[in-house]
Amino acid sequence: MRENCRLTVRSIAEQVNIGRETVRKLLTEDIDMRKVCAKMVPKELTEEQKKRRVTICEDLLERQDDILGRVITGDETWVYQYDPETKQQIAQWKTANSPRPK
Repeated sequence: MRENCRLTVRSIAEQVNIGRETVRKLLTEDIDMRKVCAKMVPKELTEEQKKRRVTICEDLLERQDDILGRVITGDETWVYQYDPETKQQIAQWKTANSPRPK
């Protein structure tokens, strides 16, 4: 558990060759551990980034060649540079004294 806090109850049970329910009880009741997920915290834009966005938008509006007819708009969306894992995949075992996952 210290080396890999993302282990599942199933994988631990297979490694030590005992039942899953026994592993779950050991972790949750005896060791007082629980599975938690890290939270994604959106990043705030800096003043420079905000000004750059305004400048780009103004440039697009000033263009005369029907560029707005080709622009696709929508709500603000977070685009990940990686494939986000499922909540189950990122869940980690932690004790009450452990720091929050990042």
